[in-house]
This record gives sequence, structure tokens and C-alpha cells, in this order.
Amino acid sequence: MNTRRTAQDNEMHESLSGYFERSALVVRQYADSMEHHYARPALNYASEHFHSHPILVTFLTIFCSLAFLPVLSFIGLSTFAVSSIVLFAFGSAAIAAIIIELMFVAFLVFALWSLFIVAVTLTSFVIFAYVTIRLGVLVNSDGRSAVQEWVCETRRQFSPFKAEEGKASDGFAIINQNAPGIRVKIEDTADD
Repeated sequence: MNTRRTAQDNEMHESLSGYFERSALVVRQYADSMEHHYARPALNYASEHFHSHPILVTFLTIFCSLAFLPVLSFIGLSTFAVSSIVLFAFGSAAIAAIIIELMFVAFLVFALWSLFIVAVTLTSFVIFAYVTIRLGVLVNSDGRSAVQEWVCETRRQFSPFKAEEGKASDGFAIINQNAPGIRVKIEDTADD
């Protein structure tokens, strides 16, 4: 078991070692490229100008050295200010969008609630008108006896349970006592 663990540790160490060596090689190549393309030409250029204009190069060197911190501070503070303003703008825009969406949702809920109330009211009026017109039609065709038929018909249409026509001769409806949740008192409708 120890040999297996040691072999795994060695493989991992070799893998990490190889990865580190490859990374170090890439960094060395990048540093060499920076040195040969930028740093050495800049030093050669500064050295040539220092020999030809020593006072000017000395002044520029001191000025650049002293200006480095303020320039770096300016870049950092400017970046911070711009990013803060952009973040504040995005935050404000998001809050404004949420508020506007909430207003639209409130308007939608109000509109749907109002339409629900109107639909319930109109449905009630239509049902009332239908029942009233049906009563008028039945009374017009059959007279006063149609009122009893109208009551039974209305109960059949608008009750949660279904009524069955009985075999009794008096025209009363017999309520289905097997309907769920309905308690019905059963009376004998036949003549004694």
C-alpha cells in the first residue's frame, strides 16, 4: 500500500514539476522578448541621448520618476470613478425597470380584478334576464301552472346536483339523494 502511494506521489510530483518547468519556460521566453524588444532599445536610446543632451535627459528622468505616482493615481482614480458611475447607472436603471414592471403588474392585476367583477356582474344579469324571460314565456304559454314548471326547470339548470323527473303525477322533481354532499329529506309524494 505504501509503494502504491509512493508511486502516486512520485507521478504527481513529476507532473507538477513538469508543469512548473513548462510555465517557467514560457515566463522566461516572455521576459526575454520584453527585454530584447523594449527594455534594451529604450536603454540604448536613453544612453545615446544622455551623451548628447545630459541636462535634458536628467531632467526628463527626474520628472518621469516623480510623475509616476501621480499618473498612476490618476489612472486608478479615473478608473474607479468611471466604474462607480457605470455601476450606479446600471443599478439605477435596474431599479427603475423593476419599479416600472411592478407598476405594470399592479395595473394588470387591477384590470384583471375589474374584469372579473364585471364578468360576474354581467353573468348574473344575463342569468337573471334568461330566467325572467323564460318565466314570461312559460306563463304566456301555460298560464299560472307554468310557475311550478319554471321553478323545477330553474333548479335543474342552476343547482349543483341533478334532479330526476319522478313518476308522480303532480310534476314535482325528485332530487337524486345519491349525489355527493347533498342531504335530502325524502317525502312520499304519492297520494295516500
